[in-house]
Amino acid sequence: MGPVINRVCLILGLSVGLVLVPGCPPAGPDPLSYQLGHSGDHWDTVSGREFIPELQGRYPEYFEVILDPADTREPDLRPLRDDLERNPTDLRSYDALHALAVGYFELNYRGNSSPGGPYYLADNFRAAKLVAVPWRAYGQIDDGALRDAILDFFEDAASGEKLATAATAPRLARVVASLEAKETDDPDRRERIRLLAERLAALEPASNQ
Repeated sequence: MGPVINRVCLILGLSVGLVLVPGCPPAGPDPLSYQLGHSGDHWDTVSGREFIPELQGRYPEYFEVILDPADTREPDLRPLRDDLERNPTDLRSYDALHALAVGYFELNYRGNSSPGGPYYLADNFRAAKLVAVPWRAYGQIDDGALRDAILDFFEDAASGEKLATAATAPRLARVVASLEAKETDDPDRRERIRLLAERLAALEPASNQ
């Protein structure tokens, strides 16, 4: 489909309230949003989009560490933290969030697929440090859409949908609960945090059985 047709589709879509126009491709997901939710039990490809190759170009040293099962170095999280907390928010903010999410799911899966294995503690500690980056960013940013995206990540990590997350979701209860004190602007968002934290806390007794 050529550029002229794409422009026509955009104009028509805007003029009729963003409904589907015959012959025009459906709009894709908003790039300024969290996109790994409901992606099945994996996190590398979502709706045909391959996240890891895209993000490796922006954070090559980070992914060099994250994707090597034998590499137990601490990845340098400063570039991701700086992008996630940048003001004003832009696509780099969401790239950083997705890179952190992919890293968390990778390390969480590897750390918990072989309890007691040689990398169990290292991978779990590093996964926890990755979670700390969006947790900190939530209190540093004013952009409500990015705050929602960070909560979407925590919802995803707590959903149990992705490999190994059902067993580790209860660990996030206190992390999520502490976000409520950071949310001073939006009562609906505070309620969302509270309900998610309560749901996670309710899982804790079962996780110890």
